[in-house]
Amino acid sequence: MTHLVLQCCSTTREDFCGLCGRPTTAAAGTQLCVADSSDPVCRDCGRKHAPVLAALVHLAGEAERVARIGRHTVFPPLTALLDLARAAEHYHQSAAVQGKPVMSR
Repeated sequence: MTHLVLQCCSTTREDFCGLCGRPTTAAAGTQLCVADSSDPVCRDCGRKHAPVLAALVHLAGEAERVARIGRHTVFPPLTALLDLARAAEHYHQSAAVQGKPVMSR
């Protein structure tokens, strides 16, 4: 079983996926990587091997994007907030499927 971890990296990484070997680009910020080698993992392999972590990476990316937009306006655009809500819902659903305890109201 391959162990995957989340890493915070300040630069974009263009490398090969640590699982399937295809070229992949990991955006700056939270990245999904192989625990042993720190090689980035592509989205497809992330969704296949660790759907909860892949959803969390997507949620972190959307939150960072909305935060950048929010610096320049009083309220972020509705479309950005909907994208953030969609990412949060996807994370919630993937965690519930995996049987992980998820806080809900």
